[in-house]
Amino acid sequence: MPGHGLRITITRRLPGDARKQRRIGLRHTAETRKPEPARHGMGRDSRRQHRGSVRAMPADRTPTELAASIRSDPGIDLTPIYSRLASILAPGSEPHADQSRSVRVPSVELDDVTVTVSVWCSDPSYLGTFDRTADTKMVRVALLAHPDTPEVEDTLPPPVDLPLREQIAWVRAVLGDSADYAYRVVTDASMVRVRPSFFVVLVESDGSPRLAPSDFAWLLASSGGGRRAYPEKVVPDDPELLWYLRRHGDLIRADRVAHPQASPPEVWAQEFVSSLTATIADELGRMGASRWFTFEEIRLHGIDRVIVRYTWHLVDGDKRFGFDIDLAGLRAYRLRVHDDPRASTAGRRVGRTPFSQPTFRDPEIVDGVTWVAFGASG
Repeated sequence: MPGHGLRITITRRLPGDARKQRRIGLRHTAETRKPEPARHGMGRDSRRQHRGSVRAMPADRTPTELAASIRSDPGIDLTPIYSRLASILAPGSEPHADQSRSVRVPSVELDDVTVTVSVWCSDPSYLGTFDRTADTKMVRVALLAHPDTPEVEDTLPPPVDLPLREQIAWVRAVLGDSADYAYRVVTDASMVRVRPSFFVVLVESDGSPRLAPSDFAWLLASSGGGRRAYPEKVVPDDPELLWYLRRHGDLIRADRVAHPQASPPEVWAQEFVSSLTATIADELGRMGASRWFTFEEIRLHGIDRVIVRYTWHLVDGDKRFGFDIDLAGLRAYRLRVHDDPRASTAGRRVGRTPFSQPTFRDPEIVDGVTWVAFGASG
């Protein structure tokens, strides 16, 4: 049968304490176990009305069962997508915008409807906090359904809603077991009009799918328009992963990501000032009516230096301080000592310094201002 015989072997790791090693693959064989129908909540009664008649099939047909029927259907050839996935997920491969592949296939739930399944890969490092040693890639699956009516002036007929369980079935047919880690990205625009459905799965360089970080920019990952977006986790078939999600949630806290990567210097500078200013404002807000500090200046010079000047109001009199912050040196220090070169954590650390009653070693006093250098030694 078309598409059968391909096997992509990957290693999956459960996050945190639940992480375990085992071999899984994009298997193109029917699954024999029967999941509980109520677990998916996608029976016939819960489906929205669609243009195109709904095919008669058991109400308890699950996405996993539909995926098995897709893979065993000789009239559905997903080989081009499998081949592209094998190439873009190969160790050492680099994601490129032109590494996309689409196939048009008949809907398995709607009569006279064709589904366009598209797959491509990109670099997600700018979308959230990731382990810089893992070389994480983002695989996106887009689904768009059209009725089988003649085109008018080379224009496709208006798209139609595809049942949610069929959407998940196509994602499972394409991604195999790694679909357990997939998210459906829902935008506000998709709530009011029919738009392509987007699913995202993050895969590390060794082929291990992983959960998304808590600061992931879902709207940028959707490509579906709109102003807001949120993720809907695909319910996994793996009981161990399902147990982990119920216990810990479906996102990894960004501050717990090992070996986080840093932004480019020009972005890092802006992120640092934003985090620094927000931290200072938060600390001042916690003081309520007590005004022990007055901040006169927070200024970014180019992309490599920040100046902070403030006055500490003490009973014995005011003391004036200045921070001369070398951003490149501070970034290198955070990476070397803390293995955390993120601008946000560096900004919070420096921003809290004035409020912790610090004692500075060998400060330089100029015109009554005690100047403290950060990052000067790299």
